[in-house]
Amino acid sequence: MIAARRVAALAGAAAVLGVLAGCGAANGATAAAPSTVEEIAMRTGCGSPKIQVDAAELRQGMCKTSKGQYSVTTFATEKGKQEWLDDALSYGGAYLIGTRWIVLGNTPEMLESFRGLLGGKVQVGGHKMPSGAPMPGH
Repeated sequence: MIAARRVAALAGAAAVLGVLAGCGAANGATAAAPSTVEEIAMRTGCGSPKIQVDAAELRQGMCKTSKGQYSVTTFATEKGKQEWLDDALSYGGAYLIGTRWIVLGNTPEMLESFRGLLGGKVQVGGHKMPSGAPMPGH
């Protein structure tokens, strides 16, 4: 009986924290980014992404707006996102990285405007020297 009360109390506390977190977002804090390719694309001004990959582990859509061409990829797991990113970074480009999603563009400047809408962090890819410095010409 006592264990059931503790579980109920913890569930209630979690619900209150969820409500308080929602209130913070309404007061100017960055809200969590949406989770589907279509939702993320819509927030970046791309009303109709062209879906390139539609698999259980990831979905990817291509967008073209006045800001340029870019892709939006969502992942079933955070681990899957990290594995994809580890492989993709060596090809270059700029990546806006959020929870289980990545927007890939040509330049970090393009992605900075999306970061204000979606949150996340911008990371630049490219080949690196053993020291970690960028390779010349990349």
